[in-house]
Amino acid sequence: MNLLIMLLLLELLQGSSSYIPINASITYVGTAFSINVYQLSFKNITGYLMIPQGVYEGIFAGLLKVDNLTLVGTYHGLISHLTFVGYFTPVIAYKSVSIPTVLSLGNYTGFEAIVQSKVPIYLRYLVFNEYSNGTLVNTLSLVTVNATKPPLTIWFGNGYDCVSYSINATFSEPVRIVPIPVIVNTQPPISYYVSNVSIVSVQPQTELMLLEPGDIIIAESPIGEVNYTMYVCRKLMSVGSPNFLYVIEYLGPTGIVIPGSIITKIFSIEKPSNPVVIVNRVFYVLASGKYVLSTYSVGPGNVLSAGKGSIIDFTALVMTVLRYYGIPTRAALGFYGVSDGNGVYIFNSGMSILWDEAFVNGWVMFTPFPIYGKPSMGINISSVTSSVIIGLVLVLPWVMGYLIYVLISHVRAR
Repeated sequence: MNLLIMLLLLELLQGSSSYIPINASITYVGTAFSINVYQLSFKNITGYLMIPQGVYEGIFAGLLKVDNLTLVGTYHGLISHLTFVGYFTPVIAYKSVSIPTVLSLGNYTGFEAIVQSKVPIYLRYLVFNEYSNGTLVNTLSLVTVNATKPPLTIWFGNGYDCVSYSINATFSEPVRIVPIPVIVNTQPPISYYVSNVSIVSVQPQTELMLLEPGDIIIAESPIGEVNYTMYVCRKLMSVGSPNFLYVIEYLGPTGIVIPGSIITKIFSIEKPSNPVVIVNRVFYVLASGKYVLSTYSVGPGNVLSAGKGSIIDFTALVMTVLRYYGIPTRAALGFYGVSDGNGVYIFNSGMSILWDEAFVNGWVMFTPFPIYGKPSMGINISSVTSSVIIGLVLVLPWVMGYLIYVLISHVRAR
């Protein structure tokens, strides 16, 4: 509700009388945190509405996508028989940033980094929302929600019992997509949460753009060095995300169809339940050893029956399962590093890995497949990096070197 109040205040301050009349059918997407999410489509325009459960008439926060613009604002009207009649009042308009992403075999050309960190980290690179033609894809329109010179903070959630870490990354070749250092839970239960990561400085100096949905950072001009501060917490606070309008886009179909009866039977979770409990249960069932990694794909929809699958299979499966339970979930691509024993980690394009990020009043990150090693945030190298390396031995052909074609247009919010 805080988001709706903010939008209404902005609307009043702008004094805008412009609106878009709407009479369109809507499709139920899912429910998250007692809010029903619907998608509407008409005249080549798509949008999302956020509607509290049990409410059918009033003012609702949402998005509307028109051509290359994403409009954030309020819907005013009535829902009846899966039809919305009323109008949409835009408050903020963002131009889309073109970053078509497909996870496919190949190489990340020239990606190498030397990182100084007291703990092993992953470098988070891109995210995906669907599975198609045997791979992960991003079909969402990304927009610049913040454009500024450092410092710039990426918020994944709010936590307590936190520790901050200073991290420095130097790239062998200048980069435009700025990787984000994170801690990923490698064994259940979820024990660590990345609250936020601040990009303190970059060299050479340039403006940074925060893209949503996905929490992706793009540099206006290529950079060779970044200084970060990462906050890692043991507890997650029950505070909603200020970017929940973008979070809900990860409730949509994944391209994988698994009957709800099978999901309920395998994971033994009845609706509704605590989102953290659901995530931990799914994490435990898939990563505890009952299922195994294979060097070939059986298809995400067949993992539960075959008892095995590739990293892509497991990652896409978890997106589907958690969205069935009303938990927004996305797949992330990043890199793991190898330590030289002195707090220095080497990253390159051959050290790529996937994981899932689920929204439970904040994004939690975990590898939803069986890997080996002691569960820990990674105070010593064996807890994270070596466990990842061991787990990747079986799937190296699938994770070494993905080719991502990235086309970036320089845009600003308006």
